[in-house]
Amino acid sequence: MRYLWLTLAILLAGCATQVPSFIVAPQIFWPQQMELNGKVFSFALVDLRPRAQTLTIRQGSNEQHYRTSNDVRAQLEQTVAAALQEKGATLNSQSPVQMKIQINQLQSNVIQRPLDHQVTNQVTMTVFIQSDNGSFTKSYAGDSNFTSPLKVDLAAVERELRVLTEQVLNQLLQDPAWKDALN
Repeated sequence: MRYLWLTLAILLAGCATQVPSFIVAPQIFWPQQMELNGKVFSFALVDLRPRAQTLTIRQGSNEQHYRTSNDVRAQLEQTVAAALQEKGATLNSQSPVQMKIQINQLQSNVIQRPLDHQVTNQVTMTVFIQSDNGSFTKSYAGDSNFTSPLKVDLAAVERELRVLTEQVLNQLLQDPAWKDALN
């Protein structure tokens, strides 16, 4: 009987310290126009955030940091590359024209209080275009925040950060300034 209680106690302790699953997998929705038809350039997406953690939960003096369960950089690179190709672009790593999107900030900060929690999301990305004609750089950013009662719902935080990331990506991709720099 003692062995059974010990096994149950260890099992419960393991369940109590489970790391939360936090996934950021944005999608891109933009008009079906072939505005990049005939454009050939290389494309890369790099993650230069100052810290690798995407989610921070503060409760009093206790602070916990969590990475996403998925590879955010690879997910975003695949999503944006597919969107560019749907617009008619040809992505060629050997092209002298280079497009790079840099993730500067992609984070969700939660402050957990006894009766409620406050969430602040921040996303900042920069697009770089380098060609024989010169270079182009422009940053795009967005933030959101909300307060809800009781304990934090990670699914709601995940959803809000995904939506904000989609908004910043759509703002970036719909901007005609970088498209002009490809010429």
